[in-house]
Amino acid sequence: MRIKGQADIEIFISDNGYICLKQQRDAEGEQLIELAPAYGAKVADAIGSLQEFAQAKFQKAELVED
Repeated sequence: MRIKGQADIEIFISDNGYICLKQQRDAEGEQLIELAPAYGAKVADAIGSLQEFAQAKFQKAELVED
């Protein structure tokens, strides 16, 4: 599964049953995170909780780079 608007990130289930997030980055190459299924909901909840803070920080960093 691809995230709409984020073509470099793929989410899939490994042969061992892990939830995997894979991102292809030009400089660093491929990055892979594997999560046990039991932690999927906890990780999703944590990401949701951090989303607003992360977006504000991201926008602030973009302004500095310009």
